[in-house]
Amino acid sequence: MKHPIRLEICKLLDEHTTLTTQEIQNLLEQAYTNEKQVYAANDHVLSLRAVGIVELLEEWVEEKGDEEILMQRWGLTKFGREKYLKYW
Repeated sequence: MKHPIRLEICKLLDEHTTLTTQEIQNLLEQAYTNEKQVYAANDHVLSLRAVGIVELLEEWVEEKGDEEILMQRWGLTKFGREKYLKYW
């Protein structure tokens, strides 16, 4: 049985220290093949931020062709790590 997506995001951030939203989604795609929730990784991260579990560490804009993409790098807060370890 797989862990809930948000708990898995906490695990990934604990293992990698920091990740971008895109890196989180890519890692989730490997672990949760064909799960639609993976494509809502940004929403899950923002929900975790709203309750103080993750924090935005860096934000920048990347240009890809004619588009500009907002990139964000995330990390677990001290509070988030404590909560994650309690339930893992």
